[in-house]
Amino acid sequence: MSSFRWALCASFSFILVGCPQSPPPIGPLPDAGPYDAGPRDGGGALTCTNGVHDGTESGVDCGGGCPPCVDGDPCAVAGDCESMVCTRGRCLVPNCMDGVRNGSETGTDCGGTCGLCPGGEPCSSNEQCLSGRCRGGVCEASSCEDGRMNGDETDVDCGGGTCPACAGDATCDENEDCISLICAGGTCTTAACNDSVQNQDETSVDCGGGTCPGCRDGLACDVDGDCEGRRCVDGGCVSCMDGVQNAEETDVDCGGGLCPDCADKDSCLVDSDCVSNTCLDNVCVSCADGLQNQDETDVDCGGTVCGGCADGRDCLTAADCAGTTCLAGVCVSCSDRVRNQDETDVDCGGTLCPGCAPGLMCGGNSDCASNICSSGTCNAAGCGDGVLNGEETTIDCGGSMCLACTVGQTCVLGRDCDTGVCTGGTCRAPTCTDGVANGAETDVDCGGTSGCPRCDDFEVCAAPTDCATGACTMGRCGTTGCIPFPGTSTDGFGYFGCTIPMTPATLPCPDISTTGTNVPLDDDEAVSIPIGFTFDFYGTPRTMVTLSANGGLVFDDTYLDYFNECYPLGFAPYEMISVYWDDLYPPDGGTVRYETRGTAPNRELIVRWNIPHISVTGALGDFTVVLHENGDIDSCYVNTTFGDAFYDAGASATVGISGSATNNLQFSCGTASVPNGTLILYNHP
Repeated sequence: MSSFRWALCASFSFILVGCPQSPPPIGPLPDAGPYDAGPRDGGGALTCTNGVHDGTESGVDCGGGCPPCVDGDPCAVAGDCESMVCTRGRCLVPNCMDGVRNGSETGTDCGGTCGLCPGGEPCSSNEQCLSGRCRGGVCEASSCEDGRMNGDETDVDCGGGTCPACAGDATCDENEDCISLICAGGTCTTAACNDSVQNQDETSVDCGGGTCPGCRDGLACDVDGDCEGRRCVDGGCVSCMDGVQNAEETDVDCGGGLCPDCADKDSCLVDSDCVSNTCLDNVCVSCADGLQNQDETDVDCGGTVCGGCADGRDCLTAADCAGTTCLAGVCVSCSDRVRNQDETDVDCGGTLCPGCAPGLMCGGNSDCASNICSSGTCNAAGCGDGVLNGEETTIDCGGSMCLACTVGQTCVLGRDCDTGVCTGGTCRAPTCTDGVANGAETDVDCGGTSGCPRCDDFEVCAAPTDCATGACTMGRCGTTGCIPFPGTSTDGFGYFGCTIPMTPATLPCPDISTTGTNVPLDDDEAVSIPIGFTFDFYGTPRTMVTLSANGGLVFDDTYLDYFNECYPLGFAPYEMISVYWDDLYPPDGGTVRYETRGTAPNRELIVRWNIPHISVTGALGDFTVVLHENGDIDSCYVNTTFGDAFYDAGASATVGISGSATNNLQFSCGTASVPNGTLILYNHP
C-alpha cells in the first residue's frame, strides 16, 4: 500500500479503532457484462480466447463483450475494466478516490484498505463504519455527517482524529487534516500534480495514476500507463532510454523484445535481440562489426552470411566476391581498375565484363556497349546507327533515349510503344479496352473521337462530348471539375495539384480494410514496404517506400517525425508524400494497411490509415493514398473528424508532396482545408 493510501486510511479511522485489514466480503461487485454474448468468429466460436484484438474488444480478448480487462490494459469505457476505472484509454488500479466500489472496498472508496465508511454505505461489522454502528448491513451516520463543526473537527464534518480529511479551502491544524496532506496557514490546499506531495491517486510524488503525468524512470508505478515511458516493471518505471540495463534488456536499453535491437558487440541471448539478427556466443555480430567472424573470408565479407568481398579482399571461391572471380585467394572483378582477365580495356570488354564505353578499346562489336567496334575503338550508340544498342527494343526505337516504336515492333514496356501498349513483347494498336489513354482518347479507354465510351465524372475531358453527363469543367467530366490548389497548383518538376469535393461514399480510392496487409506500427514507427512496380517520383524510379504511422510515405529516410512541418521542409525527410502528416497514434486501436493491385502498366499501390490522433480519444481518421504506375497520386479522405476542432479536417496537419528541400507542392498546412469527402489529385507531368 502506498504512503498516501495509508494516510487516507488513518484519516478515515476512529481514534480507538484501527483501519480494517481484511473485512468480510459484502457481496459480489456489479456484473461487468454477459460474456456469453460476446463476438463470435465465422464458425460461431467465441473470439474472447483467440489471442487477437478483434470484435468489440478494447484489449486482446477482454473488454467490450468479453471479460473485463486487467489493470493497465486498453479500454474505451469503465465497463471494460475489472477495476471499473478507465482513464486516458487505460484500465487503472483501484484507489480510494476513484468514485467506484472496487478492489477490497466494502463501500464506494471506503472499507478494506481504504478509510471507514460513512452512513449509507454497505457493511458487515461495526468496525467498518465511521460511526461504529452497522445496522442491517448499512452503516449509520456519524457525528462527522451532521453538518456541524463539533468534536475535534477542524472544519464542518472533517479533520481532527475522527472525521475524514478535509477538501481544499477547509480549515486545518496539521497536514493530516487535509486530503491533499498539505495544511498551509491553517487552510487545506487542493491536491495538485505540482505540490511535491504524493496525494490524489498518484503512484509517486506528482506523477502516475489517472490525473497526473507519467512518472520518469525509477519512480513507483502500478501499470504501464503510470510511466512516461509506458513500461512498469516490478513496481518501477523503466524505459529504453534510461541508460541502465533493466527489465528484460540484454544490454543497456536494447534487446529483450520490447526495446530496440542491440548493435554489434552488445550482449544478447537470441538472434532476435540483435539488429544483425545474429547472436554468436552471447554477442551481437554482423557484416558491419569490423571483425572477421562467422564464416567470413575477410573482415565483414565473404562466406554464406555476408555479401561478396570487394576487389583485393581475401576469398575462397567466386561466391565470396562481389565481382566475378576469386583468383589465387584474392577477389578480382570488372571494377578493380586493372585490365586483367580477358578484358579489351580496363574493366570492360571480353567474355566476362560489360561492353566498353565509346572511345575505349575493343576487339569486336560484342566488346562495346554500343555493339559497334570500328578500327579497334568503340563507337557511341545512336538512334540512327542502324544497330540494336543502348536501351533500344527494336533497331533505333524504344527505351528511354529513342523515339517510341510503332505497332508491330519489339518492346519491353508500354513506354517503348507510341501507343503505350506492349503485349507479348510487341507494340499493339490502341483499343478501347487496353487500359491506356492513347489514340484519340482523353482518358483511359474513354472520350475523344476513337469510338470509345464517354468518360465518367471526374475523368479527363477536352469537350462536353467526351463526358457521359455532357459536362466538361476545368478539364474534368462533370459540373464540379478539379479545382487547382490555391496559390500554386504546379511545382518546379511539373506536378499539377487539384481537388474534387465529393462525399465519403463516392470517393474512388479502393477499400482495402479487409484485404490489405496489416502493418503493426507503434507510436511514431515506420516500416519499409515494396511498391510492387517501378514508380516515378520527381524523376527518380522507386521500388520501395517507407510507410509511417504519422500519415506519410517517405522515399529518402526511415523515420517521419511526429512534429509536422510546413513546406518547404527544413529537415529530412525531403522526399515524401504527406497524406495527412500529424501526430497519429496506432496503439489506440488504429490500423495501417497496404496492397498492390492490377497488372502492368496499370498497377497501383494503395495505403490506408484508419487511425486516431494522439491527442483525441475515440474517433479514428480514415484516409487512403493511391500510387499509380503512371506516376499519378490520388488521396481520398473518408473521415478527418477526430472530435476536436484543433485537429479536425487537417487543422494541425500537413498535406502535399515534396521532392526536395526546395521543390514541393503543398495543398495545406495547419488549416482545416481537408473535410470529409475530399479527393486530392497530384498529376504527374
